[in-house]
This record gives sequence, structure tokens and C-alpha cells, in this order.
Amino acid sequence: MVLTGAMVGGKALAAVLGITPPRVSQLRKDGILTADGHPLQYDLAESVQAYIAYVRETSRGQSAGDEDAERKKLRADADYKEAKARQEELRLAELEGRMHSAEDVEAATEQLVYSVRSMLLALPGRVAVDAADRPAAEVSEVVRREVCAVLEDLAQYRYDPKAYAAMVRARKGWSTDDEDGEAEA
Repeated sequence: MVLTGAMVGGKALAAVLGITPPRVSQLRKDGILTADGHPLQYDLAESVQAYIAYVRETSRGQSAGDEDAERKKLRADADYKEAKARQEELRLAELEGRMHSAEDVEAATEQLVYSVRSMLLALPGRVAVDAADRPAAEVSEVVRREVCAVLEDLAQYRYDPKAYAAMVRARKGWSTDDEDGEAEA
């Protein structure tokens, strides 16, 4: 049975296509289906073929979209795993003492600055005793000698990886190991 040229209304076409009449109207507005006359009449064979073509094209687009979404998901998973691996590398570098956190460096620098401050603040008291009742040239020599002593103390400062390791343990709340390798209680 050939239905070429058979004209049907929107409700009948909706029943044949298995969709609602409002969906038929929407497909007509979108240019997928065509209708003529008043009331609107659809060529049944032409409308069925147009709807089948539309569904095929839509399903191709969805499967391509699904593949694209799957690729994006896989890329996001890979990026996440890379970030976690990098985070663990940084954590290991800190534990091994190859890297220090900014807060630990700040604390160590602050300790050094306070040490320098204390030495410099003690300088006038030490110089005053040695310089009392002396001529200016001798006072100058006493001040120079004391400044050199402070600078010599500063020159003895050395990076101590154990001090940084202790800071990391304290900051993380880890117990410290004694020299025998046993954890403290």
C-alpha cells in the first residue's frame, strides 16, 4: 500500500510518528516538517521520511557528543591523576628535605632575624663598659671589634636540614625519631 500524496492532520501524524501533537507543531516551526492549507495538512509519506531523517541526524550528533563527552571525562580523569601524583611528589620532596614550605622558611628566617636583633641590641651595653673614659680612637676600635664579633657570629650560621625536618614534623604533628630509629612515645 503506497501512501504517496495522502494528507493527514497534525493529530493523525503525531499518532503515526508516536509523538505528541505539540511536538509535531514544534517540528513544523523548526522546519523539519512541512504543512499546507487551513487547517494544516501534512503529506504523510513526506513527513514520515523527514522525521526519520531528523531522528537519524539527531542520533548521530548525540553519539558524536557522547564520544566527545567521554574524551573530556577521560582527559579530566588523567589531569586529576597527574595533579595528585604531582602533589605526592611535592609532599615526598618536603619529607626528604629537598623542598621546604614557605611557612617553615619564614619561621627559620624569623628566628635568624631575632637572633641578629638580640646581638645588635646587646652591642651598646658591651661597648659602653669597654669604652668608658677612653679616647675617641679607642672607642672607635672597641665598636669596630664588637661589630666584627657580631658579624662573625652571623657568618657562622649554616643551613641545618635537621632543623627544617623538625619544623615539618612539628607542623604536621608527627612524632620525632630518636637516634636509634625508634619513635618517641
